[in-house]
Amino acid sequence: MITLNTFDVTLEGVSQQEALDYARGMVWCEVETTKQDIYHSYPIETIDGVGVFYNYGADYYFFTDETGE
Repeated sequence: MITLNTFDVTLEGVSQQEALDYARGMVWCEVETTKQDIYHSYPIETIDGVGVFYNYGADYYFFTDETGE
């Protein structure tokens, strides 16, 4: 388990490439974040301070604030 500052956005039913494209095109400063305990997930890539993760236990992508702010 790890605790991360996650954006309140998840994507289901999309490919990894679609999740990465979404991360590139989203205006993240307009999205709320919360601290969450993360299980059954692994990081895919960090794009401009946004971590893209895949939750293999529940089959969805989520995004984290990697800027440390």
